[in-house]
Amino acid sequence: MGKIIGTESYRWIIFTSAKGLVDGSSYRLPSWGCYTLDGQDLEKEVVKPDIFVKNTFLHRLEGRDRQIERAVSEILKDLKN
Repeated sequence: MGKIIGTESYRWIIFTSAKGLVDGSSYRLPSWGCYTLDGQDLEKEVVKPDIFVKNTFLHRLEGRDRQIERAVSEILKDLKN
């Protein structure tokens, strides 16, 4: 549906939610995961971007987001075509 721009996924993408207990403590349970359109579970699987662009700490200090810059560039390129 669109290009993925950025870095690889972290491989650990099951989301958990906390539940409280009567003594004030809590525990976490898996609440949902991520799947491909054909149903493949992406837990422990890497998702590679179509265009690899990594932001670094220095970019952050400069107030730059190279991933967004590249995404805008790709959109503008597609609009010209």
